[in-house]
Amino acid sequence: MDWGNLPHDPQGCADEVDAAFERDDPLVGVAVIGLSLCNDDAEVTAPRARRAIASGGRQLRCQGLTAVSHMVRRTGEIDDVTLETLRPLLRDPDPTVREHASTIAADIWIFVPHPRLPGWLRRQQRLYRFKGWFASRWIGVALLFRRS
Repeated sequence: MDWGNLPHDPQGCADEVDAAFERDDPLVGVAVIGLSLCNDDAEVTAPRARRAIASGGRQLRCQGLTAVSHMVRRTGEIDDVTLETLRPLLRDPDPTVREHASTIAADIWIFVPHPRLPGWLRRQQRLYRFKGWFASRWIGVALLFRRS
């Protein structure tokens, strides 16, 4: 399949992604990202991104997370099921997946209205901001004592 020539209609593109999953295409993650970039309907993109995230391979999981990021940026929407799929990845033993999931959580925080986000994501973002504030203050104090 030539992934540069996906169908222009969103459902045709989604059907092609589903077919790629069924035949275990090595470029299915790229197709999921392409779907998220060309589709304005989060309900079409989210199930395919979740399927990629739930896969066993690190690369496909990260590509699914990237698709979620693009979906959120384009639509400003995310469903509860996708959020709950993301949550365990924030504590994944693989540092690459964990870091990527943290970046996607930050994108969700930026592009989705906060009242529609769950409490655990709000707490995680507050903790992340506090860590950044604390680190900047710690560096400032350390530099102050270094000059003395």
